[in-house]
Amino acid sequence: MKIVFMGSAEFGLPALGELLARHSVAAVVSAPAKPKGRGLKVVDTPIADYVKKGGVSAPLLTPDDVAAPQFIKELTAFDADLFVVVAFRILPKSVFSIPKFGTLNVHASLLPRYRGAAPIHRAIEAGEAETGVTVFRIDEGVDTGEIITQKRTPIGAQETTPELYKRLSDMGAAALLEAIDTLESGTAASVKQNNAEATPAPKLSKEEGRVDWRLPVEDVFNKMRAHIPFPGSYFFLNGKRVNIEWGVASGGGGTNPPPPPGTILIAENDYIDVQCGTGALRITKVKPEGKQTMDVHSFLLGHEVIEGTVLE
Repeated sequence: MKIVFMGSAEFGLPALGELLARHSVAAVVSAPAKPKGRGLKVVDTPIADYVKKGGVSAPLLTPDDVAAPQFIKELTAFDADLFVVVAFRILPKSVFSIPKFGTLNVHASLLPRYRGAAPIHRAIEAGEAETGVTVFRIDEGVDTGEIITQKRTPIGAQETTPELYKRLSDMGAAALLEAIDTLESGTAASVKQNNAEATPAPKLSKEEGRVDWRLPVEDVFNKMRAHIPFPGSYFFLNGKRVNIEWGVASGGGGTNPPPPPGTILIAENDYIDVQCGTGALRITKVKPEGKQTMDVHSFLLGHEVIEGTVLE
């Protein structure tokens, strides 16, 4: 099958690799290079970088405007049977309706659950025990199209966003190949989504990284593993920001009533226990402002941490 692939993030690399190996990729579309980091060096997307450095013969397009008439003209000229989108951007109907088989999207959730930009983060944050990938036909909504195939997988009790991201990117590639096979054989069965069961997965903001100690420890823990690497989970100690790189649920101080949320219960040896709304978070690894990640033992050697202090 002749395919145009559209994607920007690393999540799409396994899918692109499989398509290049098994199908005819007429072109690859990605976002333009952008300045990144403190030095504002202009950097290609992971997909564009892969095409440029991986010996991919298909042309690379990086349009500023996917609705521009000239871009649509270029896409039409490829005479592709199918467009495939993995972690790209919202497409207008003038684009996704071009090929005869339409446009498929690989989404990292069990739609209609977690529609939006951050389905992996939001599923972990909510304490979900299961997630998966969905291959669906793009329509004019956001992640609302008819489902071609879904694959399920459990979420590990301590699994983080980067770990689940990698597993789902590989699962998505396999599910995509299966969906394309059904299109080629004429056996594809489209299932409408139940909008009543839909939940959102909005993009994360920097402000969400600040720990709300009033929450139950289970929620604090889930947010911590969901927010790796962005926006992180952090608090302020003596006016300095400290990122929590890892921690686990602890029983708390055992007093009744418990101390206010955010109170440092224990700060000794290799952990710091902090009171949450219920239970406590046992912090074992941190990243102080302006420094490298370190274990709590090293942190305590260089910082004054007083039990009974209420963290900001």
